[in-house]
Amino acid sequence: MVSLMSQNIEDLDPAEILEKAAEAREAGDKEVAAKLFNAVGNIYMSVSEFEEAHKCFNESLEIYNEMKDETGVCDTMYNLGVAQINLEHWDKAIGTLEAAKKMFEKSSNDSGTADAQYGLALASLGQGSLDTAMGHFKKAQKAYKVLDNQQGIASVIMDMGAAYVDKENWTLATTNIKKALKVYREIEDKAGIADALSLLGDIAETGGNQKKAAENFVEAAQNYYEAEIFDIAREVVERAEQKMWDVPKSTRRRLRRVIVDIIDSLPEEIEPEEGDDGFDEDILDFETKEKSK
Repeated sequence: MVSLMSQNIEDLDPAEILEKAAEAREAGDKEVAAKLFNAVGNIYMSVSEFEEAHKCFNESLEIYNEMKDETGVCDTMYNLGVAQINLEHWDKAIGTLEAAKKMFEKSSNDSGTADAQYGLALASLGQGSLDTAMGHFKKAQKAYKVLDNQQGIASVIMDMGAAYVDKENWTLATTNIKKALKVYREIEDKAGIADALSLLGDIAETGGNQKKAAENFVEAAQNYYEAEIFDIAREVVERAEQKMWDVPKSTRRRLRRVIVDIIDSLPEEIEPEEGDDGFDEDILDFETKEKSK
């Protein structure tokens, strides 16, 4: 078992890891079994296999509870809550994340507390409780600020903006997304910059400002390309290209060159194999946790 734990576990077949986890549990090596179940749960999360991830986190949590390993319980409970959010089990997610948050607070794990607070915001939003979600978002933002976690701050503000987009409150949506964009630029997060610009493009398009929409889509596509998120870069640059006859001639000339350069630079599209549903792009942008050491 030691040799397996020393490998890069993400490179292994999840079925192989699950087999080893079951063997470790059968042999009474609970710590290794719990870590392996948690690890394979994270692998399943990364490829949007949320049901499988949920099962693995439950197995891991059960073992950590048997061991009375509070750190393992806390981290795995948070992971379980994230899986429940992705499965849209909102009530369960809120209960799980509230319990994880209390445990993080008890152990003075400020980072974990902030993450759980953020998760509660997303679960409350999914449940349809905007005001409750905003309260959690603001607490999470404050906690990330104390931790100087700029990535966390940007992600929270971005999600607040997206929530206002869903409510068609364009003013608050734009204000928050621009704030997030500023932070993403400061930390040079290309994917975050691209997401913010793409959403600002959507807002401009809805408001009839085709010039601004096209400019935002082009810059978003550039950043998606630099972040090597080529599939979304292609989608966004195509949206920009469709707007070329809706913008002033000078803007069209300026943007057309950039659009052509992006399209020429993109790798060829690879057709998905039959039966391959592809990666779920809506996976949450906050991560599950490895067992703390």
